[in-house]
Amino acid sequence: MRENARDAPQGLVGSWRLVSYEDRPASGPAVFPYGTEPKGFLVYDATGHMAIQIMKQPHPKVASGDPYRVTPQEKEALLDAYAAYFGTYRVDAARGIVVHHAEGDLYGLFIGRDEERPFELTGDRLVLKPLWSKNDQKWSGIRVFERVL
Repeated sequence: MRENARDAPQGLVGSWRLVSYEDRPASGPAVFPYGTEPKGFLVYDATGHMAIQIMKQPHPKVASGDPYRVTPQEKEALLDAYAAYFGTYRVDAARGIVVHHAEGDLYGLFIGRDEERPFELTGDRLVLKPLWSKNDQKWSGIRVFERVL
């Protein structure tokens, strides 16, 4: 998908460390689904591929310390504490939107879909601002990243 790279602002390509992740309902307080100090990493490469991983902090533990003896309750907590997907991307610079096209997704919900992410890029700071509806309420996200490379 080399044509995607030509559409991308030069500064979007690179590796990005997650600084903050919050969801804001149209009314009410912000929600921090991965905690107030989440960990995460986002990569946009020059060929039009992308990948993202986000992890809740503090991260749930597996009591046994054995990956083969994880309880159903621990599996649920671990799944709720992690998000990851990969695929391709393209940029609509005129609209200020990066479109993620998921090829693989931890939850399997976004595979094959285009997800629009309005963005702001200022130097080494990238802010993704997704919009969605949940339970008939409009939500907006604020995902702040700092350039690593």
